[in-house]
Amino acid sequence: MKRFFYPESVVVIGVSRRPITVGRIILRNLVHCGYTGQVHAVGKNGGVALGRPIYTSLKDVPGPVDLAVVVTPAGTVPGIVRECGELGIQRIVVETAGFSELSDDLKGLEEELLAVSEAYGIRFIGPNCIGIINTENNLVTPFIQLRENLKGGKISIVSQSGGIAKTYWDHLFAEGLCFNKIMSVGNMLNVDEADLLDYLTNEDEGTETVCMYLEGFGSGRRFMEIARQSPKPIIVHKSATASAAIASAASHTTALSGDDKVVDAVFKQSGVVRAHSMVEMFDYAKIFEYPPMRGRNLAIVTRSGGHGVIAADIAEKCGFNLPALAPELIAKIRTELGGGVINLRNPLDLGDMYDVALLERITRLVLSSSKIDGAVLIHGYGIPQTKVTLNLVKNLKLCGQELEKPVAISMFVDSQEMAALKQQAELPLFDTPENAVKALDVSCRVHASREKRLKSTPFVKEMDNTAARRMVEKAISEKRNPAQHECFEILGMYGLRVPSFRRIQTTQEATQAAEELTAPMVLKIDVPSILHKSEVDGVVLNLHTPEAVASALDAMEERLADHIKPNGPFAAILMEQVDSEGLEVILGSRQDSTFGPTILFGLGGIFVELLDEVSLRVLPVDRNEIEEMIQETRGYPVLTGVRGLPSLDVEGLRDNLLSLAQLTQDFEQIREIDLNPVLVTQTGCFVLDARFLV
Repeated sequence: MKRFFYPESVVVIGVSRRPITVGRIILRNLVHCGYTGQVHAVGKNGGVALGRPIYTSLKDVPGPVDLAVVVTPAGTVPGIVRECGELGIQRIVVETAGFSELSDDLKGLEEELLAVSEAYGIRFIGPNCIGIINTENNLVTPFIQLRENLKGGKISIVSQSGGIAKTYWDHLFAEGLCFNKIMSVGNMLNVDEADLLDYLTNEDEGTETVCMYLEGFGSGRRFMEIARQSPKPIIVHKSATASAAIASAASHTTALSGDDKVVDAVFKQSGVVRAHSMVEMFDYAKIFEYPPMRGRNLAIVTRSGGHGVIAADIAEKCGFNLPALAPELIAKIRTELGGGVINLRNPLDLGDMYDVALLERITRLVLSSSKIDGAVLIHGYGIPQTKVTLNLVKNLKLCGQELEKPVAISMFVDSQEMAALKQQAELPLFDTPENAVKALDVSCRVHASREKRLKSTPFVKEMDNTAARRMVEKAISEKRNPAQHECFEILGMYGLRVPSFRRIQTTQEATQAAEELTAPMVLKIDVPSILHKSEVDGVVLNLHTPEAVASALDAMEERLADHIKPNGPFAAILMEQVDSEGLEVILGSRQDSTFGPTILFGLGGIFVELLDEVSLRVLPVDRNEIEEMIQETRGYPVLTGVRGLPSLDVEGLRDNLLSLAQLTQDFEQIREIDLNPVLVTQTGCFVLDARFLV
């Protein structure tokens, strides 16, 4: 990827003599923004542009070319890429639109482009993008005319949308933040988000924070693996969030694990910060200019009591503690204030104190406390005092660096003063106390996540699954899903507890099975084509005698005759009924098309549809992640014994989820597993119904 950003020579293909054309603007940006390498132009009609010859053929360009920028009509692009390959140009930015984003009928053109690039070992960004920028060498290839004074910074931007990329760099500039590199990736036909993330986080020294706008993923699994190892903060504004699940899904797992829920799980597990809006993106990018927030103890220093209350409210929602200030610290602050303010606490309301130097000293005292991990300073005034405030920000930046703690600064001043401060301040400023607190929460979460990921060891269960594999392969060869009894047998092999059961097809088998099992018993239809047993009246409870079981089996076969394929085998399972009190939960897994195997946990039974609330993780996972997965659901207090209820077997539930994770990873052929309900009791967890889809 580095070769895209540090070429020694660039050719723009599609340049015209006319002054306002896409190719001409790209050429102008390269020349006027001060690109340090050689710049060439190619256009079919020749001529001169910006004092440079426009070559009519790529073959006429003198010397070697490291990077080509293509802005010719879509139909010409494969041929131009072929010509680049013949001349040894192996890095190309295809800004041309008119491919599959316009019509599915144009996918053939994309396939041709991919075939040519593969034949010549070419990597290309695009098509349908606005290009790339590197402020370190002033490489500027977008077809949007840009300001010439590109000031380099620490943030790099990857965006699927050219328009969003432009919005990001404009707003970051207005906030006093500068970018290092920008990549508009368009259709991600060849180079995708994972390729660029890998480069930015592992190779590029100029990038310290990565901001991304994504509507989809080209290499979701690889993206997650790279992000999980990243030493740098990654913020992703992920749009296109509509769930892919539909009400008539074949299993609850499908309905509950929509695409966006999986994305949330991926980000949580890999330490990626998710921004749900452009405003959040800008605020979160700001906080990484401050030292990291390493703990949850927050101090709020304010010159307005109301603003302090607002900050305290959002701090509580974010999970921050507002520890009381130590008596000796209060005494020092009183000395500074001359005893003019009473009831000093956290939030620390300094009222009508106008001495900015004193405000700085008090903030430093608060931040120096061993009980405080970071602070929010809420400052405001009426008449502009830009110079004094800039000095305050500078000194607090030095204080934060010295103590290795952040002081997020929120200003309430008029818009002109705020704009001037943002452009000149040595730290980015926040428009509201809420934004400052939320940004500190992001900093804290990223730091904690990084520490946790470094210690993570994925769970692996050593076992012989030969028999289970035979069952799955047999079902696949017969073009059916595994039957209920096969699901139960496989689950048992993996250590998940199921009630004692027997598979039966005849009245004689039913009678014999009933004599071997303990009443009460449950009879269930066991035909792979019937996924939802209760919907076809395929479950009979509370059977106590062999005669009752035999009678129920005969009635079921007659009742469900229309639901069984012609000449299809009729079968049922008879299982011991688990009457222990407990909580019904759902366990599930799915092979996600973008991120691979995932597991799911939530309340089961009627609560599945009622609450639509589950916890998801992408595999592999460790024990701590499973523990967090259970704890983040609303059913957790019931599991641990709330309001006098007995505590249930959370340890067994965790073991079941780990076993399910192993089963899911071992069998990519099983598209979905739906265990609902699983009954968690005081003494164990029982899978009462299971469904595998292959």
